Amino acid sequence: MALKDQIGSFCWWSLMTKDVDKANDFYQKLFDWTLGEMEFPGEEENATIYAASKGGFGNPVPLEKDFPAPSHWIPYITVANVDETCEQVEKIGGKVCVPAFDIPTVGRTAVITDPLGAAFHIFTPDDKEENMNMIGNGPGEVCWMELMVDDPAPLLPFYAELFGWQFSEPMPMNGGEYTSLKVNGEGVGGFLKRPPNVPSMPPVWMNYFAVASVEAGAEKAAALGGKIVMPKTEIPETGYFALIEDPTGAVSYLFELNS
Repeated sequence: MALKDQIGSFCWWSLMTKDVDKANDFYQKLFDWTLGEMEFPGEEENATIYAASKGGFGNPVPLEKDFPAPSHWIPYITVANVDETCEQVEKIGGKVCVPAFDIPTVGRTAVITDPLGAAFHIFTPDDKEENMNMIGNGPGEVCWMELMVDDPAPLLPFYAELFGWQFSEPMPMNGGEYTSLKVNGEGVGGFLKRPPNVPSMPPVWMNYFAVASVEAGAEKAAALGGKIVMPKTEIPETGYFALIEDPTGAVSYLFELNS
């Protein structure tokens, strides 16, 4: 598939973690991921690659123990040209936090924040025919992306102009509102207007990982040293989710689709 048809796709996720070994052990046992290796020119150590049924989709990146933010996941979003997109970002209210740089043999990337401060990578692959959409429904795959903010409305023009995302009309959900997003016609995520009973917090893009059973997955996460931050909760006519924290402090959702 040509790159021009995949602009705006979620294509990769890095786990910024303060304990790579502990995180790798946790996720491999929780989701049965394959932990592979990739060699990069000029690097002394190979990179660990997380893979589920669709193939490689992520990697751990070590953080210093005294890094001011907790461990966290950060997504990569496909663009046609990283450098040109960086210039565009600054003009429409975002910021370039990490300037564009090359990942040898893989592509070019930069770290961006949107107008409310949520961070993500933009990425252009060296292989322009590669399938960049890594949202999936297989076990352990990222099946949905979500950003919770006080008010999503100011963000929609930013993401629409940057990536060509399409948005639904807001609908009520759990005391807030939900705006779903589509990439090239496929639903892959959404924006949640913060419900009144949820404390205000810095905006961050959140991963939903597909599981056969949210209840069993959350219990397994706890047994492996993680925490259940929010227990199994129903999304009417859709499925169930739970919020978990891994042993290094990174949070993500488990999601079970109604059968």
